[in-house]
Amino acid sequence: MSSERSKGRVRTVEEGLGRLSSHDAGTREEAQSALEELLISGEPAARERTARALLEELGRPGTAVTEPLLFLLQRSWWPPQPGLAGLAVQSVLASLTRMEADAPALENAASVLAGVCRVDPFQLAALDGLFQHPRASVRGAMARVVGRLGTAAASELRQLLALLEDEEAVALSALESLAALAPLAPDLTAPRLLEQVRDSDGARLYLALVSLRGLLEELNGDARPAPALPGLESALLRPLTAPEAPIRQEAAALLGLRGPLSPEAIAALREHLRDESPHVAARSAVALVRSGAPAAEALFLLKGQLGPAASRELQEAAVAALEEADPARLGRARGLLETVARDAAGLTREALFELLGQLP
Repeated sequence: MSSERSKGRVRTVEEGLGRLSSHDAGTREEAQSALEELLISGEPAARERTARALLEELGRPGTAVTEPLLFLLQRSWWPPQPGLAGLAVQSVLASLTRMEADAPALENAASVLAGVCRVDPFQLAALDGLFQHPRASVRGAMARVVGRLGTAAASELRQLLALLEDEEAVALSALESLAALAPLAPDLTAPRLLEQVRDSDGARLYLALVSLRGLLEELNGDARPAPALPGLESALLRPLTAPEAPIRQEAAALLGLRGPLSPEAIAALREHLRDESPHVAARSAVALVRSGAPAAEALFLLKGQLGPAASRELQEAAVAALEEADPARLGRARGLLETVARDAAGLTREALFELLGQLP
């Protein structure tokens, strides 16, 4: 092993940055490790000098190490020094303008910006105009930044929702953030999510279903009223027949949150009690139980999926579906669950007895 590959040789930020672009993978890894150590250890002034050097290199037009620098900063630069907030925003934005809207490094760029905004909230106001930036990569990063800010992002929700009309990569980032932020303003976000459920397909449809289900479940758990969503049931019947099992699974779970179901919805869920995906079948069964529909067939299916003769995959699918359900609506299944729990073994038995302890 050559002396150049020795970690001990990387003693300064400049040395580390020089080796970060090496053609040798081992040299790059050692440089990254040494730079990370410089970034998180030592005196505050030394750490700040290291962070400044990394940010300055990130913002340099000809840099060849954008991705490893963003990885380092998002993983090890915490908390960001407030005095570097402006430089960080400037450097990350410069790197974003060199990326495509679906670049893997976009995630790390958004994490760095979100961290800066948490320690210096003024920076969020400075970023407002970037929701309309001509580069899709910048707009996509802003969608991700907002999703990491928690309640501080409430003022940005309208701008986030506007990104649902953007190109696909940006819209998907906006939907991912809405999964966390929709409960901040249900009357504003729920109708827009319903539009996505009604009009989209593929990954966009899946994320819209996940976000809408998370919103309704949080409202239910907090005993907060759900917004009126006319046409939700009919909108969910379409994804219930989607070729992708995860989409069918989310549609079935959402139908179970809607209370009394129409005969058409009940019939559709019954058809999926024998779905080729055990997860779809289990969630269809639980949806029938939760909705108050006649559930003898659904309970029989759950019993088969939870019993000792079922495969581990079937058992895990049924337990997961039951654990997501509102305990107050599973009271009618108590007798069945008690019987199955007595006959079950291992983790399935433990999970069922724990669930029984939560039932009213």
